[in-house]
Amino acid sequence: MKYRLDVSPNVHHEVARIYLYREKHQGKGSGNRFQPLSDCYKDILSNPYGYQVRKDPYRHAMLQRLKYRVVFEVEADSVYVYQVRHTSRRPSTKFGP
Repeated sequence: MKYRLDVSPNVHHEVARIYLYREKHQGKGSGNRFQPLSDCYKDILSNPYGYQVRKDPYRHAMLQRLKYRVVFEVEADSVYVYQVRHTSRRPSTKFGP
């Protein structure tokens, strides 16, 4: 089955904030290291049910080589991305640890 990715506007804002933070505090070009996010999206779309449910109905996928996770939900043929979050931040009460 082919799935459609629907990314929340809040996620786009958060990813832009992460990119700018990395550029400012970790050196020019370090924001580009956030590229694994698009790879993670591709992996999720290829097998969305392959990820563990952490807090029903939300699933979590980890970015490769970075300590960020993607929180998403699968409904029919759509994958809804609700959050991209650094793993050292306090766990979300809505989306789980």
